[in-house]
This record gives sequence, structure tokens and C-alpha cells, in this order.
Amino acid sequence: MTYQFRCPRDDCSFELRCDVDHEAARFARAHARVAHRDRIAPADLDRWLERIEAA
Repeated sequence: MTYQFRCPRDDCSFELRCDVDHEAARFARAHARVAHRDRIAPADLDRWLERIEAA
């Protein structure tokens, strides 16, 4: 299963895809911390991390 995260901020185009959910979550949290000096709440991360079909 592939997981996708798109940064929800309007001015940010960060997007990632990863085969492992915990790795995708780790990279998404790192992006928020480094790029936006912010944190992602676990409930928000669950909502923003999507499972997608691999092409």
C-alpha cells in the first residue's frame, strides 16, 4: 500500500509518497517542523495521510 501526504498550507507545494505509513508520517512531521516551524497533531496527520493505489 502506498501512502501520500500533501502539505495543507496554501503557500506550500510539499508532497510525498511512501510505501510505509510510519515512514510517511515521520517525513510529514519533519517537513512541518523544518519548513513551517510547526507540529502536526496526530488527528490531523491521520486525516491528511492518504492511502492510495500504486500505479
